[in-house]
Amino acid sequence: MNTAKQLFDELIYRMKTTDLNKFEIKREVETGWLPNGVVPFNINVKNSIATFVVWAESIQDAEHLVSQFLEQDEHE
Repeated sequence: MNTAKQLFDELIYRMKTTDLNKFEIKREVETGWLPNGVVPFNINVKNSIATFVVWAESIQDAEHLVSQFLEQDEHE
């Protein structure tokens, strides 16, 4: 798992070298769900809907990042 500093450094590098856009990805989650470990996004959960604010090059990249995070979160 990456440290917060590594994630931040990677984000800053990507922001300097690519055109990142802000996307809001919504996913249904279980009632009372809370993420485990380091969370690389802003997350708001209301009525079992999690809204992830993701900086990515495309909506597909943003969707992939959220899916990857949720899969990793299930295994912790």
